[in-house]
Amino acid sequence: MLTFEQIKAIENALGPEAAKPVVEAIQTTDSRVMGSLLAEVATKADVANLEIRMVDRFGAMDSRLARLENMVKVLIGLTALAIAFFSPVAEKLLGGLK
Repeated sequence: MLTFEQIKAIENALGPEAAKPVVEAIQTTDSRVMGSLLAEVATKADVANLEIRMVDRFGAMDSRLARLENMVKVLIGLTALAIAFFSPVAEKLLGGLK
């Protein structure tokens, strides 16, 4: 939007009658540009909704990571058992414990 001083400067430069369409065109353009800019700006509600979605997704990711950690622990345990049952060296070590 044009300020009062800017409108007076345009009127002084062009004359009051010639300045009218110029000022109206600038103000119309300003309002259209501002309207389109405001349509692209995120509101507080948009940010709050985004935060809720992110919290939900991070919660889901945390639970998936916890499951993966448990799976890795089980696989490590199964690997250790497989080595203990099928390795000749482990058999000798276990035999030496008797």
